[in-house]
Amino acid sequence: MLTQTVLATVEPGRLQKAVDGYTAGAYAVALVSRTEEEICGLVGTGEGARYEVVLTPARSYCGCPDAQFRHATCKHAVVLALHVIRTPQAEAVEDERPVNLKLGKARTGFAFAA
Repeated sequence: MLTQTVLATVEPGRLQKAVDGYTAGAYAVALVSRTEEEICGLVGTGEGARYEVVLTPARSYCGCPDAQFRHATCKHAVVLALHVIRTPQAEAVEDERPVNLKLGKARTGFAFAA
């Protein structure tokens, strides 16, 4: 699974900071897209910063300074991976009721011009 690959590459200190912050509600996560090969999302911090995060099997990308300068898996990537693990994909629920297309009431003598 893609999330496990990302979590296996992070340093223990960053992993612990991400877990602590995520469980405390310090991050706001918005999942943008999710496929078998890529997960994209926005991770917001308590200080008001928001980072775009992309997770792939080869690497993780985040716009934060930590990921940009150290070239390592940052806590924002870990938070996105944890969020995906904790919130399974919601399946689309189809409406099983048939659609009623009958006209309820109409004015007498009303007709559309052709």
